[in-house]
Amino acid sequence: MDSSSESGFTAVELLVTLFVAALFLFSGYQLFNVVLNNGADARNLSTANNLAYNYVRQYETSATSTCSVQTPLNNQTVTANGLSGATVTVVITCPLATAPSMSRVEATVKYTSGNETKSTTRALLVDAS
Repeated sequence: MDSSSESGFTAVELLVTLFVAALFLFSGYQLFNVVLNNGADARNLSTANNLAYNYVRQYETSATSTCSVQTPLNNQTVTANGLSGATVTVVITCPLATAPSMSRVEATVKYTSGNETKSTTRALLVDAS
């Protein structure tokens, strides 16, 4: 029998094809994990930003007509959907010495994501006059 008349794939061709297919599957799996983790980080950051914004809006009425430095909340533990170990700090400061009725309300939310602590800050200038 002549070897050139046989049809089909050799064992080497099949092994190379399986190896290339395995590389594609492995790359796809890694890409899936990266997208999944980035999506979770984005969701956590969005939740923390919304929480900080809500606290800024809640404490903007605490700004007095004569600005005074205050810390209404200091590392207060809060419960937020999806955030673990979340704390909030609200600080009211006087950013402009020439405008005593102007206050800066700042809320910082710290939370744990994986093995690291992340934070986000939102601030608002309030004219209490």
